[in-house]
Amino acid sequence: MNLKLYFKTISVFVFSFLLYPAILFSEELKTNTTTEIPKQPSVAKEEPVKLTPMDKYEGVFEHRLQFRMGIGFGKLSPAILNETGPAWFLNSIMRQANEPTAPLAIPYKITKDLDTIPQYRDITYGWKNKFEIQYAEDRTIGKYDRDKPASNNFFSPRTNNYWASAFEGNRLLRFEGESQHFRFSYTHPITDRFMIGPSINFHRYTEKNKISYGSYSTSRPEAPVPDKATWSIGGDANAEYSMKGILPGIYTKVKLKDWWEVRGRIELLDRKGDFSVLGSQIIQETSQSMNALTAVLPAYGGKVHDKGTLLQIESSFRYCRFSLDIGMIRQDVQRKYSTYLGDTVGSVAKVDYSARSIGVGFSEMSSSIKHTVTEFYIMPGVSFMYDQDGIY
Repeated sequence: MNLKLYFKTISVFVFSFLLYPAILFSEELKTNTTTEIPKQPSVAKEEPVKLTPMDKYEGVFEHRLQFRMGIGFGKLSPAILNETGPAWFLNSIMRQANEPTAPLAIPYKITKDLDTIPQYRDITYGWKNKFEIQYAEDRTIGKYDRDKPASNNFFSPRTNNYWASAFEGNRLLRFEGESQHFRFSYTHPITDRFMIGPSINFHRYTEKNKISYGSYSTSRPEAPVPDKATWSIGGDANAEYSMKGILPGIYTKVKLKDWWEVRGRIELLDRKGDFSVLGSQIIQETSQSMNALTAVLPAYGGKVHDKGTLLQIESSFRYCRFSLDIGMIRQDVQRKYSTYLGDTVGSVAKVDYSARSIGVGFSEMSSSIKHTVTEFYIMPGVSFMYDQDGIY
């Protein structure tokens, strides 16, 4: 055997024997290094909760019961005085048909706006800030004397029987207007800050006016009773109104902050009812042959209708269960009489001291009269809330 070939064969065998474990190790290493590492489970990112406009607007309690009381100041332009000027003027013109020498009653001084003191109280139940049931009362009071501009004045030019004169017609001594409101409201969120919806108000209104009359005339020597001065020196009458109606409206809310909300309400005011005027008037008649005091009785009544708008705007500030509301109420009313009947009963000739209606008040029924009230108020309140967690 070739010794050289033999050693070559032995060398290949030994080399292969030594190389085999290395090849196995390298394959195992390759297998281990190429094995995929198991993926860790991915954690899903939490999506932000999408809130509806209602959730954003309310976000507090399901039920709410609120009590409020307040006071304010206001301005009044009363219909009871505004109607006197045009009505007495027209009455005196109509009287000329039967009594051509009767004096005209020409108004030359109208009533200015009068100060009032309003008072308020209400209770409101709310459900999820959408539905509200409210019972509210407001009372407006004004007391006036001769230093206040609570009257209207007239001028009478000279006639064949009367000298020219100036006199006071009606004077308002006291005004009291009281309203009761029973409201149902629904507001729907349009955005996360603004809500709007319909409301309906079952409304009742009473008005009490204490008025006096101040009339003056002096007859000329040519008159049937010459040189007679006629004065209204005292007495007063109560003019009372009782009305009711159903007022539709729109109610809005704007939440500027979590603690600050602005609310607005406008209602179509439409109320009807009855009125009555009853009182006494003391007349003094003075001439060369007489000096007498005589009582006459004004008595009137009929049907009355108020139509217009009622606007309320208030800014509400809240801290926990307590609130403070600052607002304004404006009533723009046109008053009209569908029936006006009555007379002033007495022995003194009415042409001497008054231009009020006789029998049927065509003059009072001929036009509508303005009646406006503007009030600013402040109302603190307290609320009690309830939801699934209990009462707060």
